[in-house]
Amino acid sequence: MHRRLGVELFFEAFIGIYVLAVVVICWRTPVWSSLLLGGCLGIQLWFWREKADAATMIAAALLGTSSEMLCVRLGVWTYKAPGVVFGLPVWIPLVWASLFCLFRRMSITITSLAHRIWPDEKASARRIFFGILGGLIVVYYLITASVIRRRIAAVYTVFMIPAVIFWHRERDILIFVISGVLGTLGEYICMKLGFWQYHYPFLRSIGMPISLTLAWGLSGVIIGRIAGIWETG
Repeated sequence: MHRRLGVELFFEAFIGIYVLAVVVICWRTPVWSSLLLGGCLGIQLWFWREKADAATMIAAALLGTSSEMLCVRLGVWTYKAPGVVFGLPVWIPLVWASLFCLFRRMSITITSLAHRIWPDEKASARRIFFGILGGLIVVYYLITASVIRRRIAAVYTVFMIPAVIFWHRERDILIFVISGVLGTLGEYICMKLGFWQYHYPFLRSIGMPISLTLAWGLSGVIIGRIAGIWETG
């Protein structure tokens, strides 16, 4: 990473707050939401200027939008925001593109921070830290798979198997945690505003499925792996 970590962290925090603010403030006006989010993508590409960032945006927009269309069609949730096309607000692909580019970049920044704290990649403390994070992810998956519907659990299992066997480097673990935690938090805030609703939430008290963090985390890992093909250095 050529920039100082402080600059990178500040920019990433700015992008996260910006995207959330646009969605929270402008979700009732799809034109403004689209313009402001599109501008955010331009800023991200200008600041990072790497092919992998563009690849992240394209992969996230395509995979995220298509999966959301499927879920809306199956009746998992319904959007109440205006400007809906094929069941989705027109700005959803832009949100996916911006957020997952941000999540990937945050995983790179935190990995660089880990290198500074533990220069030796084989340091015991470093291995213990990432081992605990990886273990928590597996435990969360096992708990989730045991309580949700079997067909849904089977779908998650299809993606968890390669994640555990092949996608378990430090950045994979970090992007899972970052995507899972921030994605779930963002959804909770947006749901409280009332512009979408889950129809069969497991956690009825907050109106969200227990598998939501798993979905965000796995999406981050998969999209990050796709973008990694275009990484240099």
